Amino acid sequence: MSDLLSIAVIALAGIVQASLQISLGGLVLLYHSSMGQHRRRKTRYLAKSYIWGALAISFLAVCAGAFILERIFQGEIAREAVFVVSGMLLASAAVMWLLYYRRGRQSTQTWLPKSLTHYISRRARATGDNIEAFSLGMLSAFVELPLTIAIYAVVANCLISTTQPFLALGIYLAVVALPMVLLKLRMKTGRNVAEIQRWRIQNKAFVRIISGSGFAVLAVVVLTFWGL
Repeated sequence: MSDLLSIAVIALAGIVQASLQISLGGLVLLYHSSMGQHRRRKTRYLAKSYIWGALAISFLAVCAGAFILERIFQGEIAREAVFVVSGMLLASAAVMWLLYYRRGRQSTQTWLPKSLTHYISRRARATGDNIEAFSLGMLSAFVELPLTIAIYAVVANCLISTTQPFLALGIYLAVVALPMVLLKLRMKTGRNVAEIQRWRIQNKAFVRIISGSGFAVLAVVVLTFWGL
C-alpha cells in the first residue's frame, strides 16, 4: 500500500472514530457541570485535559498495535486476521445503524449500560482538577473500545506500511480530536451547552447513518487492499 493510500485510510479511520459520540457527550457533560461550579477559564483547562485524556487512549492503543504487528508478526497481518477485522467493522456498522442510540427522540443516550453512563455523569459533575478531567477523557475513550478496537487495528497496520508514520499518526489524532476541539471553540465563542445538546439531538440520525456507513466503507477498504 502506498504512502498516500495508507494516510487516506488512516484519515478515514479517524473520521469514523470521530463520529462516535461517547467522548463528545462526556465533554458536553463536563462543560454542563463545570460551568456552574468554576470560572470559565478553569472550565477551559478542564476541557483541554479531557481532550488530551481521550486522545491518550487512541495514541497508546495504536502505538501498541503497531509495535505488536512489527515486532511479533514481522509486519505481516494474517489473511484470517483481515477477515476478523473486516467482520468487526461490519458488526460495528450494524451497531451504529440499529443499536447505538437508545430509543427516545429527545435523548442522545447511547448503547452503554445505564450504570456506566450514570457513573460517567457523576464523574463529570465531580471533576474539579486537570488530573480528574484527563482520567475522565481516558474513560470515555476506553468504553468505546468494542467499536474502536478494529479501527485501532487498521490504523496500526497502516502506520507500519507507510514511510511517514509520525505524519500519519498526527493526522489520525488530529481528525479524532476535531469534534471535541470544535465543541471547545464553540463554547469559547459564547455558545451554551443547551444549544449544542439540541444540535446533537436534531442531527443524531444523520450522525448514526454517516458513522455506520463509514464503518462499512472501512471494512470494504480493508477487504479490498489486504484480504484479496
